[in-house]
Amino acid sequence: MLLKKITNNEVFKAEFLNEHCHCSTLDKSSLEHAQFFSEHPHFLSLDNLQQMQAFIEAHERLISYGLSPIADKQDERGIFNSYDFHISDNGPQLIEINTNAAGALLGLHAERKMLQCCEGLPGYLSYPGFGFDAEKIVAMFRREFALRFPDRLLTRVAIVDENPTAQFFYSEFVLVQELLQSHGIDAVIVPPEALSISGGVAYANEMPIDFIYNRLTDFSLQEAGSATLRQIFEQGIATVSPNPAVHALYARKANLALLWSEAAANLPQSDLAVVRAHLPETIFVTPENADLLWSKKKEWFFKPVDGYGGKGVYRGDKLTTRVWQHIKEGGYIAQRYVAPRERQVIKDMNLKYDVRVYTYAGEILGLMARYYQGQTTNFRTEHGGLASVLVTN
Repeated sequence: MLLKKITNNEVFKAEFLNEHCHCSTLDKSSLEHAQFFSEHPHFLSLDNLQQMQAFIEAHERLISYGLSPIADKQDERGIFNSYDFHISDNGPQLIEINTNAAGALLGLHAERKMLQCCEGLPGYLSYPGFGFDAEKIVAMFRREFALRFPDRLLTRVAIVDENPTAQFFYSEFVLVQELLQSHGIDAVIVPPEALSISGGVAYANEMPIDFIYNRLTDFSLQEAGSATLRQIFEQGIATVSPNPAVHALYARKANLALLWSEAAANLPQSDLAVVRAHLPETIFVTPENADLLWSKKKEWFFKPVDGYGGKGVYRGDKLTTRVWQHIKEGGYIAQRYVAPRERQVIKDMNLKYDVRVYTYAGEILGLMARYYQGQTTNFRTEHGGLASVLVTN
């Protein structure tokens, strides 16, 4: 895939545009679901995009070597995975990998409504294969279903989350439902207690279902309310995606530490070198290294092994002794801190950002940036939220 020819003019470089372009590419006054979006686009260099793609491809090959003890128990690859990056002087640096990442359908929705940015800007959404595509997203559902049921047609999907209408991303559930229905696949939005099993068939509100798009944050399906969903998954009577095996393979943060440990010695070294170039050093917090980590805490970011959504994460320079006592008891990783860069969205207002790359089976589905203030991403910042990504030089 080749980017349309772009100029070498410094004005059109991503770094310059992120510091100086104040254009709005979304008219939020006429945009549905406007609360999720920043009106200001994000600029990503072709070089950084290619490095992200190389990282993702190398990582996908490495995880096939058994980093997860239950990786061989799955058929599914996991829909709407995401790789989240900060951009640094050393290229993109991975923050984390998610297996039920929100925002892809919102990204598709926003790209359809985008206005032109910076007249004369080359490379505007022009990198083939990296914009969101409705057909590709629907095909992902069908491909995922076919891994378990190659001889059946996908007819109905249940989108499952606790109290779904109260969820922050309920609007996206509806967008998924509408997209699937427009392509001849029925879709319902239900809580986990609406699921049942009868005669070896999975049901949602007494309607037979083939596929469960799982948005629960009970990733291992151990909570009481997830019992039926776990039974459906373990018995293999419907596709459940993402599921505990997918999460253990991709998103458990212990895997990032394993890639920096002696356990990685038997992995293909060429792929490991690519991954480590874009994965900040990551280690387990142990009694043996706790004192050293505390003494150099400003250099590290601390994350719970089984955490998600920025919960329980701490920048080292913000740590209190009380919190540190909890962290050093175990169940945490330490990752070299890579400060987020900033995007000047309007004059005298800079926001931090990261770049989220949505994937399926290692194939890129699309990209979104997230603008925010504070320690982690959020949707409370003026001019913040999801930002469409424009590739330039």
